[in-house]
Amino acid sequence: MAQLEAGMALPKIVVRGKQVILLSGYCKDDIKGTGEAHRLGNHHMKVDAEDQLLLAAKKNPDAVAFGYVAGVWVASA
Repeated sequence: MAQLEAGMALPKIVVRGKQVILLSGYCKDDIKGTGEAHRLGNHHMKVDAEDQLLLAAKKNPDAVAFGYVAGVWVASA
């Protein structure tokens, strides 16, 4: 499961033991969410298709950033 780090314009999360940046595919929400919602300071964050993000990170182990484009997680850097 991904862990989130607060205080950043673009969130950094830990995926498969490595810190990466999410460029898109997340939304911050003040209301307690369900499902894929994660605690982020006083907010909650929902990561779109977290299972697909984990697969993309496995396929691209050297990537440092990911974006959610057209329903697919893509390694961006």
